[in-house]
Amino acid sequence: MMKLLLVTMFSVISPFSVQPAAVPAAHDMQWTAMEEKASEVTLAVDHSETFQHFRTLNGISLDDTMSELSTKKGQPVHKQEDPYLGCPEFHFRDVKVGVCVDTGAIHYVHIDASENDLILNGERIEMDIESIHQALGEPYYVAEDGEVFLRGDHALKVYMKSGSRQIEGIDLFDETVS
Repeated sequence: MMKLLLVTMFSVISPFSVQPAAVPAAHDMQWTAMEEKASEVTLAVDHSETFQHFRTLNGISLDDTMSELSTKKGQPVHKQEDPYLGCPEFHFRDVKVGVCVDTGAIHYVHIDASENDLILNGERIEMDIESIHQALGEPYYVAEDGEVFLRGDHALKVYMKSGSRQIEGIDLFDETVS
């Protein structure tokens, strides 16, 4: 009788008993559910990749050289001095580009509200503030003359008519350059 009692006690407290084996099976089921949730989060992040950075506005990057600008847009239709930067602003059919010729750096890319839409990172967005909010989320900063969206060092400013939601223009610029 004593042997039977010891064997029974040993099987209840033993790590080799049947009951503890059921715990890892339940744990494995929870782990599987967690893996599925993690893959959904990854898909959501991959979907928003387009606007994690501001690379181009209407095909022009702040990193483009004068040669690349000419290749992409051809010859400008007009050139004028930017009164704020003291550098020339080159006007193309769908975009204006402020370039300091001495350094060759593009300071900003501007599009007017006369365009039906903007092309940000190759993706077309309608030229209205609701569509821009839908694509980019809430602005980082709301100014008297518009809304500013930041991605890393690059900023996109949507200029709006004072007291309204009517867009007047959009600039892409490096917010660290003053």
